[in-house]
Amino acid sequence: MSSECVPKMYVVSSSEPYGDPGTRDRILRATWELVPELGPGVGLADVAARAGVSRQAVYLHFGDRAGLLLALVAWADETLELGELVTRVAEAPTGVEALERMIELHAAYAPRIDAVARVLEVHQYHDPALAAAWRDRMNGRRTVHRAVIERIAKEVGLATGWTVDSATDLFYTVTMPGPWRELTDECAWSANQYSTRMSQLLRRAFVADP
Repeated sequence: MSSECVPKMYVVSSSEPYGDPGTRDRILRATWELVPELGPGVGLADVAARAGVSRQAVYLHFGDRAGLLLALVAWADETLELGELVTRVAEAPTGVEALERMIELHAAYAPRIDAVARVLEVHQYHDPALAAAWRDRMNGRRTVHRAVIERIAKEVGLATGWTVDSATDLFYTVTMPGPWRELTDECAWSANQYSTRMSQLLRRAFVADP
């Protein structure tokens, strides 16, 4: 997996940006501030008030709350430089190290985006458009996990009983926000403990014995 063809970790659908970029950015920053405060209850009126714009302005820029939330995800990925983190995974010297870097990426990035992820996880069950876009995002995430597994399979082989498909299934699922949240919040694992223990678990599971 070369850095020149790094697959996007997440994919979201968005229309052509409307209106003044400064106003759009102010609305997104206001939403980013409000999501940790209000959680799934955040509304367009709340965002408009925090951004100092009319509710109509929010509608014109983003269409509805689903459009706003999806735009917020894309904005956060760019602002938090997710692309650079994924490139670091792609540039790992070996597939096993790419796996370790991928887990480190989750440990570093998940807490920064978790408030937004919680809101999207809740609303996807009530909004078909948001659900479809969220699934696209998760499929993009899965693409990166699969690229890592394919590289391990090619370089050193997968352990007995695993295929690229089944290993990708597990790698993708156990590093989802839900399991990460349970381990770090409820079980009180530090980011370093999460990275070390998850890497050890998946290396032992997936990598063929010499």
